[in-house]
Amino acid sequence: MRSGNLNTPADLVELDGQLRPHVIDWLWLGIRSKESAEPPAPTGLRAPAKVTVRAWWDEGLRPGRYLRTADRLLLIDDVRDFTGQRAEVVITCSELAGTPGEYRPLEGVPTPCRVHLTHEAPYRDELGQTTDYRTRAEVALIEVGRPQPDDQLLVGGALYNVIAYADESDDGVVRGLWLDQVV
Repeated sequence: MRSGNLNTPADLVELDGQLRPHVIDWLWLGIRSKESAEPPAPTGLRAPAKVTVRAWWDEGLRPGRYLRTADRLLLIDDVRDFTGQRAEVVITCSELAGTPGEYRPLEGVPTPCRVHLTHEAPYRDELGQTTDYRTRAEVALIEVGRPQPDDQLLVGGALYNVIAYADESDDGVVRGLWLDQVV
């Protein structure tokens, strides 16, 4: 295989109809970040630089699924069987990278997750006017499902209550939330 070492074990995961992660398979991967002189600073949970992954061909590898390693979560954007022989594939992924946190549902078991916090984010009313500045978080649906108001996020030792969804922020991968810090 041209990729060198396939030295990273990973789960191939998809989001089921109940918004829970479902492990499809277990794979060995070779993960390489795409070279860039200066990748832009992250503005959300999705890292701005793409990641290239090599793996043996598997029919379960398709866009929209996830590759989960011990410390990384990758969303599959594209899978190319460049030899056409169903032997090896090159996968382009978006990495979901954020601050390690813990999602604490009002009813349920706390789970680890990645969180991207933006403090003093403009909060807009129905007319699009900025009425306040609040703390906004982005979380991955594959890790937390759809958080509800009164659930909590623990990030960097600070505890936050979920007060509302950030309108029009759910794209099926990442969900925006408005938070209020517990003091």
